[in-house]
Amino acid sequence: MKKSVILKSTMAALLALLVAFPAFSVKLGNKEVVANGSGTRTKLGMTMYNATLFVPQELKGAADSAIINADEPMSIYINIVSGMISKDKFVDAVSEGLDKAASAGYSSGDKQTYINLFKDVTIVKGDKFNHYYIPGQGLTITHNNKTLGVIKGVQFKKAFFAIFIGPKPVQDSLKKGLLGQ
Repeated sequence: MKKSVILKSTMAALLALLVAFPAFSVKLGNKEVVANGSGTRTKLGMTMYNATLFVPQELKGAADSAIINADEPMSIYINIVSGMISKDKFVDAVSEGLDKAASAGYSSGDKQTYINLFKDVTIVKGDKFNHYYIPGQGLTITHNNKTLGVIKGVQFKKAFFAIFIGPKPVQDSLKKGLLGQ
């Protein structure tokens, strides 16, 4: 069990380094992932968080649907830069995003499972979340390098990534940034 926790913490730390040094790549699962693009979520003109999408090299620059539907290692890294984001606001935003993703064809029955992962979480400015997917394992969610949980299967990964780069994204400019456009 401890080996698994150490491995997940190491992966999260390596992905954090990728954000700081996007020219580098890191292995996620059995593949190297590279930064595809970064974007900023704003609300009422204020920056809420920065996000970076990491994909295998062969998906770099690919269309949104190709990335969403790929059963390949990838990650969305989120850095909270506003003190206005609370756990409730974060969870509500993800819940709303999953509903929009479902209405665009990316449904998942795991929304409540995701929400439950945050029951003991406090979110403050400077917090970092990583959502990384490894085929056969699922989507691992970390908060400040601490694993909150894993949601098995590719379907939730598709729904979660659709929040950011799907047909009904949380913000068009964030989607464009994550897609490197």
